[in-house]
Order: sequence, then C-alpha cells, then structure tokens
Amino acid sequence: MNYRYLLSIILVAFIFIPVTGWGQVLFDINKIKFDPSKLFPIISDEDIIEAPNGYISTQTITKIKDRCLSRVPERFPPQAHQSYCSCSAAATQATMRVKDIVALQEEDNRKLGNSAFEKYVANVMKPCFEDSIIDVEFMQCMMSHNTDWRVRLPIPYCNCVSKGVDEHFKKFGLEEMMIGWGYPDKMEYESPIDTLWKNETFLKARESKKDACVGNYFDPRYYKR
Repeated sequence: MNYRYLLSIILVAFIFIPVTGWGQVLFDINKIKFDPSKLFPIISDEDIIEAPNGYISTQTITKIKDRCLSRVPERFPPQAHQSYCSCSAAATQATMRVKDIVALQEEDNRKLGNSAFEKYVANVMKPCFEDSIIDVEFMQCMMSHNTDWRVRLPIPYCNCVSKGVDEHFKKFGLEEMMIGWGYPDKMEYESPIDTLWKNETFLKARESKKDACVGNYFDPRYYKR
C-alpha cells in the first residue's frame, strides 16, 4: 500500500467529518430549552386582547386549550390529558379574569402568595385533575415494576389503587400540591401537579392504598399455609 495515499485519506477525513456533522455532539444539554409548565395558560401578549378586568373571550380560551393539548405532561395518558385540557379551559373561562391570565404569564407570579396563582391552582388545576388522576394513577400502577409480583389480577388491583388515590387527592390534594410547589428543587417547567409526586404525604398515601388493595388480588398459590 502507498502510505502517502493513506495519509491523504486520513487528512481528508479529519477535515470532511466536522463539516458534515459527523463526530459532532448529537445531544448538548446546554442547548435544551424548557417550556414554562405545560399546564399553565401561557400565551403570547398578542393573544390577550381583552380589557384587564374583563372576562376571557372564547377565542383566547381556545388558544389556551390548544397550547395545553400540544404539550403532553409527564405521566398523563392521552385520555387524561384531553380530559384535563378540556376541563381546565372551561374552568379558566368560568373562574379567572383577564388580569389573572396576564399575571400568570410572568414566572415571578407563579408562586405561593400570588393571588392569581393560588386562584388558578384552586379553581382550575385541583378540580380538573380530580377528573384525570384516576387514569394517571391507573397507568402509573400498571406500568410500575414495583407492583407486588404475587398480584394475580393487575387490572382490578390498579383500579382499586387509583380510586383510593383519587379519594385521597379530593380531600388533601390542594394542600399537597401547594406544599410540593414550595420545594426549592422544583424545575422551571413544573406545575403544582408535577410537584405533587414529590410530596411525601401523597406518596405515603399511595403506598397505603396499595397495601389496602393488594390483599384482595393475591394469587392463592402464593399464600403460605
């Protein structure tokens, strides 16, 4: 082999590969752009055309709903996602005013103590997630590798767990979302619903529901005599 030609090929390769993109970093974490929370009603300033103290128009609500549908939150199966977005759009129009939506566009206002934020969590997020949490928790249960391997009937078992978690959320969910939102390690793209899964009281309640349900669905073969 003529080593002069081999050396030429190697030099061409070193020049050509960076130009074509080969050898470049395919994933650069510093270039990731996070959306503000998928569940907050974030829209452009141009889309808010109503008077600050007025009601939110159907045109603006449609944009809010479309944004919600275009961003799938973590853990949400399709049915729960669609249900939540429809509910939150209706609840936003019924309970919020334009000035509230304007306030929620600013990240600094999405915090405990801000009236628009707390109003949105209480009047929109909490009641609308009540309609979706059964589907979210059922899917979480079915996909979990931690489900007791002795459970014979996973579907009714997970139905039992998800209904139990739903009952807990209806009673204590607002408080637990607010507490979770106050955690210092929350990410900028999270919502109070996202941070619910960091709340120790909520997680303990879920485990308690699992323990209460599991005895009804053990495979008899695994009972010790």
